[in-house]
Amino acid sequence: MLNVYLTVDTELWPYSEGWPVTALSPDKTTFDEEIAACFYGKTSEGEFGLPFQIEQLNRYGLKATYFLEPLFADRAGSNHLADVVDLIQRNHQEVQLHLHTEWLSEIHDPTLPACFKQYMHQFTLDEQVALIAKGMRSLQAAGVKKLHAFRAGSYGANRDTLRAAAQNGLLFDSSYNPCYLGEDCKIDLDGQLLQPLRLEGIWELPITFFQDYPGHQRHAQLAACSAKEMETALLDAWRQGWFSFVIVLHSFELIKGRGAGRLSLSDRLNIKRFNHLCEFLSNHTDKFRTALFSELDPATIPEIKLPKMLRSRPHHTIRRYTEQIYSRFF
Repeated sequence: MLNVYLTVDTELWPYSEGWPVTALSPDKTTFDEEIAACFYGKTSEGEFGLPFQIEQLNRYGLKATYFLEPLFADRAGSNHLADVVDLIQRNHQEVQLHLHTEWLSEIHDPTLPACFKQYMHQFTLDEQVALIAKGMRSLQAAGVKKLHAFRAGSYGANRDTLRAAAQNGLLFDSSYNPCYLGEDCKIDLDGQLLQPLRLEGIWELPITFFQDYPGHQRHAQLAACSAKEMETALLDAWRQGWFSFVIVLHSFELIKGRGAGRLSLSDRLNIKRFNHLCEFLSNHTDKFRTALFSELDPATIPEIKLPKMLRSRPHHTIRRYTEQIYSRFF
């Protein structure tokens, strides 16, 4: 069985022009439009955010991990964070910790660094320990009983991030994304990581990726892959005996056209991909099981020697380009 981790980065991103480099205006006291779009996927055609995603997951008997960003609550209100936690947990999905340090320009907490920086790796080890501790406190205050895993915003982690997560008692990290190595992700390794590895006192579960054409890689994100590319990668990983396959999507991945003063639109292509993925996983429970970090015992993680890189099929990649060009106009 291949453990498939459906991970959903769940975050609030203000519409204000220039944010986060330029701070929000002091009179911005409500975030109703942003919350409606980013968390609930409100569009002129209905809602396609967390409630829609979770309903589909439960319909197909699937599990997902919602990596929830809590720093926004110090600015927008802790009630919103508690509502999101409740929505996820009462529907039998799990919450884990996600941090976007952009919010440091908006909040005032004496335990945290006072200045805005884009990535976790730009902070010292002690600062990262404090940031993760703050995020954990916020989620626990909102109703999360036990936290097990962390993902840095924009995959912007380094080895100190892993040390900081371990020092806070977390067991797993899922920030390593080989497609973002360099400016964003700075978890330096000898070679590329394809399967879980114990590193700096914590287990790293890398974002899955595949080669879509020579010299280029694409990570397994719903909006970034055609349905057939995702299917092929899953089946190839299963045939090779992989332990884990980590897929990324976002709480707002099924909508498009977000902007101040206007309703978003449903993203028909991504909705189709999401529904297809759910149906595919549900129809192949002999090969795949959707897994949760809270259920993962580190002692059960095997050492998989020299797994092969996954590769897309050219006609599936061409199909993706065709789909995405079409979706820009319809």
